[in-house]
Amino acid sequence: MKGLVVAKSPATADTPRAHGFNPFAFECLRDIGLEDAALEKATRGAGYQSLRWCRSMVGEEYGRVLGFGQHPLSMGLTASISPCEYVDLAQSQLEPVLVQYASQHGFPVRFSTELIGIDHVKTAGESEYVCTLRDSITHTTFTLRTRYLFGADGARSHVARSFDFKFINKPGGAKACNILFRADLDHLLGEECIAGLHWILKPDRQTFPGLVAHLRIVRPSKEWVLVGFGPDGTNPFDGLTAESPEIVDCIRELIGDDSVAIEVLRIDPWTVRESVAERYDAEHTGVFLVGDAAHRHPPAFGLGLNTCMQDAYNLAWKVAYVSKGLAGPTMLSTYNTERQPVGAVLVREANNGIRAHAKMWEAFGMFAGSRDEGAKQLAKLSEPTGAGNECRAKIRDALEAIEPEVRSLGVAYNQWYVSGAVFLEDESSDRPRLEGNPITAVQVSTYPGSRLPHAWLDLAKRRKMISTHDLAGKGAFCLLIGVGGDAWREAAGQIARATGIPINTYGIGVGLEYIDVHRDWYAKRGVEEDGCVLVRPDRFVAWRFASMVPDCTRKMMDVLDQILSRNELI
Repeated sequence: MKGLVVAKSPATADTPRAHGFNPFAFECLRDIGLEDAALEKATRGAGYQSLRWCRSMVGEEYGRVLGFGQHPLSMGLTASISPCEYVDLAQSQLEPVLVQYASQHGFPVRFSTELIGIDHVKTAGESEYVCTLRDSITHTTFTLRTRYLFGADGARSHVARSFDFKFINKPGGAKACNILFRADLDHLLGEECIAGLHWILKPDRQTFPGLVAHLRIVRPSKEWVLVGFGPDGTNPFDGLTAESPEIVDCIRELIGDDSVAIEVLRIDPWTVRESVAERYDAEHTGVFLVGDAAHRHPPAFGLGLNTCMQDAYNLAWKVAYVSKGLAGPTMLSTYNTERQPVGAVLVREANNGIRAHAKMWEAFGMFAGSRDEGAKQLAKLSEPTGAGNECRAKIRDALEAIEPEVRSLGVAYNQWYVSGAVFLEDESSDRPRLEGNPITAVQVSTYPGSRLPHAWLDLAKRRKMISTHDLAGKGAFCLLIGVGGDAWREAAGQIARATGIPINTYGIGVGLEYIDVHRDWYAKRGVEEDGCVLVRPDRFVAWRFASMVPDCTRKMMDVLDQILSRNELI
């Protein structure tokens, strides 16, 4: 595949922006060989996944919630469902890795280039798009003709406006502001103070009364982002610049040490949104919205960047298969069917997360009308009175409501697809009900539409452990069989030769290519040894069959014809 990436900006992101990176997005990078390159740029360590609330960076700590790598209930679960890990990986560190890879694989990236117009034309019955682009350096315009147009152009998407995409919006619009700065805080942060986010709650503050802020580590412990929310949904730093001395005063008060040298690098205001596109595609065309262009929300839960990458990962193989004549055009509509519900859940939970944090702010007096009122509210925390008991109970309740945000394995993992690209006709029952909190609990299964379960396998005769995820992906279907499943392997080979559909078949069991030494695949596979599990190129289960059938080739071909909408190719 070949294409062109254009960006109005002059370069990759110059501020950290999104930063929480979960294992399920890392699996996408692992599939194309970029996991190690991304890990080299990441901040790794269990402590950086937790949140703490304190009076200042050196002041009293009021509470903490443990993230994935620190919470006892999450550590083992995380390791059992993915070969990858949670890290802190700033968007500014990740984008150069992606740009280099794209440029070397048929998708050159052209910066300082703005999309200013789109014309829809039809040639021989097929839709194409003539895009008018403007080079902001030479101030010249030129046109580009394309079969597909992907609007990955953010919350003010030109593509979304041009094709009149409809959005489900809820009232919001609260303002906030990020301040990127350098400050060496090594001497202040012992092991006990390590956290990803440090919420500073000081209702009697001297500078910027009513400011609610947290400090987010970017490069330990030298570079930081201050994220500030003003009273009544205002931008607390409106009208100020990076050179304004008030900014330095504010940061010093948050830190609690006037001796620290501070260099303010950038100020970026932003708006809290609660919006998701009704559809991710312009129906019956080749136009798609990807990432922030389709779903707009605050950074709570830290799933934005991860969801953007998985949107693209879902869509990419479908476009490739249709373009190469392996699938019919109708399959492209399953991108919207599968990913729009994921974006809708993300938008809802991210905004619920912000509202949960607001309960914590209120309990500490951050919404008080004056410094004196805020100080009185804060003083109640240590009072052995009914009012003190009530205040402390509110804080405990708020922390309980916030904790699922940093243990949100369920909302990240349980992305179950129901679409034409998933074959359910051979299932004898509906998907089992999820047991537990859907935000934190996960359901591991090969039920079609589920993520391929992760299990460590031993590569026979080489003593090298490999994940089931490493067998799948790479632009091909993956067929997993057991002892007695050779007829499935032969069927996959015949189909691949006859149709050109890439199908990689792997045997898991004694005497086969991979050994299930920990018995994890046996527990998760959901079929008999002579059955099979067919995995899509995006590592989601397309279909499974419990045991052997008389005509494996016919059965599998019928499944692939339906999944890939191949009736349209006749």
